[in-house]
Amino acid sequence: MHVLQIIRAVDVAVYHFLNGFAGSRALDHFAGFEEGNMLFRGALFLAVYWYLWFAGGADQDRRRKAIVAIMVGTLFAVVIARIVADLAPYRIRPMYDVHLQHRPYASPISYYLVDWSSFPSDCATYFFALAFGLAHLSRRLALPAMLCTAGWICLPRLFLGEHWASDVAAGALIGIALVWASLKVEWIQSSFSTRLLALAEAKPGIFYAAAFLASFEMGTIFEDLRVVARAVFDIARAEHRAFVDLFAFMALSLLVISAYLTFLARKQRTLFRFARNT
Repeated sequence: MHVLQIIRAVDVAVYHFLNGFAGSRALDHFAGFEEGNMLFRGALFLAVYWYLWFAGGADQDRRRKAIVAIMVGTLFAVVIARIVADLAPYRIRPMYDVHLQHRPYASPISYYLVDWSSFPSDCATYFFALAFGLAHLSRRLALPAMLCTAGWICLPRLFLGEHWASDVAAGALIGIALVWASLKVEWIQSSFSTRLLALAEAKPGIFYAAAFLASFEMGTIFEDLRVVARAVFDIARAEHRAFVDLFAFMALSLLVISAYLTFLARKQRTLFRFARNT
């Protein structure tokens, strides 16, 4: 318990320090811009990965296998982070905590995350996983990737009160650990990656079409999938009556559609028999 109290004290101190700069229209606007801009976040990371994928050299095959392993580890890390968030006790985000003293921002606070636990930060999990992957592929990219993730991506989320510092630290550990483990698993690079690269050679149209869709979702930080997940989450939290109404509406719709299709089928058979008899 003592350790948890220390972590809580550090989290509150970090939030109060960063929140002390709130209220500046320029700083608040900059943080909001970074938070909502996908081009300079996910898309930038994916563009670097695509460059490394197509870059020539004697180690291209090894590099591509490593990229596949990194992507597998990154996706697993995001899944693990969401499982931890769902199973762990709910943790309110700093910006919603009424027990804290808040310095108001120049722009209003959004409440679309109020039902989502802040621990761990899946954003930190995702980007630190990608950053660690870039560091593995190129030592020259290690420092820029880590600094970009920590300063450009995670710091504004701390400033806006979307996460505690420990949320980001836990997310970073999950992301780095899962990518490291994925790179160490021999089966991923020897069997899975080999088959995937064989598909890319044999049927590049199918492979790169699927890769485009995957990288598009990853570049937008799974925005479309999160909208679907949010809708499912809202439905799951609805009252029992809402489930009954939804089920009744779907059942009635299916019944009406089935009856209409049956009517059309019978009408078509009648017309066919009439035409055959005449």
